[in-house]
Amino acid sequence: MKTPNSTPITATRLALRWTLAAVAVLVLAVAGIMIANRTLFSPAHEVKVLQRHLANGEGAQALGLLKAQVPKGDAVALDGEVLKRTQSGITDFSTDKPQPVQRDGELRTVTAHYKATGVDQQSTFTLRHTGKSWLFFDQWEFEPSTLPTVKIKANTVNEVSVNEQKIPLEAGVSTLPVFYPSVLDASFSTKNFAADTRGVVVTAPAADPVEIALKTEPTKAFISSINSKVKKYLDGCASQQVLMPSGCPFAYNTSARVDSSSIKWDITKYPKIDVSYYNGAWVLSPLTTSASLTLTEQDLRTGAKEKKTVKDTYSFTAQLTTSTSEVSVVPVAGGEQGAQ
Repeated sequence: MKTPNSTPITATRLALRWTLAAVAVLVLAVAGIMIANRTLFSPAHEVKVLQRHLANGEGAQALGLLKAQVPKGDAVALDGEVLKRTQSGITDFSTDKPQPVQRDGELRTVTAHYKATGVDQQSTFTLRHTGKSWLFFDQWEFEPSTLPTVKIKANTVNEVSVNEQKIPLEAGVSTLPVFYPSVLDASFSTKNFAADTRGVVVTAPAADPVEIALKTEPTKAFISSINSKVKKYLDGCASQQVLMPSGCPFAYNTSARVDSSSIKWDITKYPKIDVSYYNGAWVLSPLTTSASLTLTEQDLRTGAKEKKTVKDTYSFTAQLTTSTSEVSVVPVAGGEQGAQ
C-alpha cells in the first residue's frame, strides 16, 4: 500500500541495505574474534587460568596446564588444602602484555605481578604458540619446566608444620616441590623445643632449593624441667650430714673434730640454667651454686668447741639426654656422677 508521502523501496536499495547490514555483522564478528583472541585465547589468559587452579587447590589441573616435571620430595604442597594455603598470601594478581622472545617467534613471556603477604613480587612464565582452533583462535601452551623446591631444615625434632600441615623430617631435612608463586611458612612446637615461624616466597624455578632453616629454641617448660632436676639434686646433697656429700660438688676440710649431728648444709643460690646446641646435641653450660655450711668444731688440742658458718661457691657440670618431650639430667661433680 502506498501513502501520498511514501517512496517505493526498489530492489537495488533493499539489496544495498542487506549488504550494509551483512558488512556490519561481519565487522562486529571480526572485532569479536580479535577481542576474544587477545583475551580468552592469549598467553596472559593461560597464566590467569593457572593461578585460579592454584588458588582453588587444584594441583592436578595446574600441573597438567603447566607441563612441569615434579622433583623428588614430599608432594604435600602440590594439591588440596595445603596448596590453597600456599596461595592464601598471594593477592592482587595481574599480568602484563605478552612479550615476544627474539630467539623464537612462537614464544611469548608473560610477567605476573602480585603481592605476597603484602610485598610486591613478580613471576615470569614462557608460553609457546601451538596453532589455532576453529581457524581463528590462537592456542598457547606453557613451555615445559621443572617445579622449584623448598628445603626445610630443623634439629632436635622429626617433624615440622608447613602451612599448618605436619610433615616428617629425615635426618632433620625435608624437601618439598612447590608451584610458583607460593608462600610457605614452617615452624614447630613441642614440649621441650620450638621454632618460631619462618616463611619464604617462591617466585620462579631454580636449580637449588629455597631453604628454610628453623632455629630451635628450648621452651620454658624444658628449662623449668632442668632447673627442677638440678634443684632436686642439690637439695639432696644438702640433706647429707657429712663434710663431703657423696656425688656432690660440696666439700669442707678441717683438722678439728666435728660432731656430725651439727652439720647442716644450705643452698644459698641455685645455678642459672643455660642450654645451647653444640655438635648435634643439647648441652648444659657449667653450673655454679653457692652453699653455706653450719657445724660445730672441737679443737683436738684444747677441747674447745666452736660453732662455725662457712660460705662458698661450687662448680659442677651435668650431662643432658633429651627428646621432644623428656629430659634426663645427670650431674657430674669431681669425677663422680650424681643422682639424676
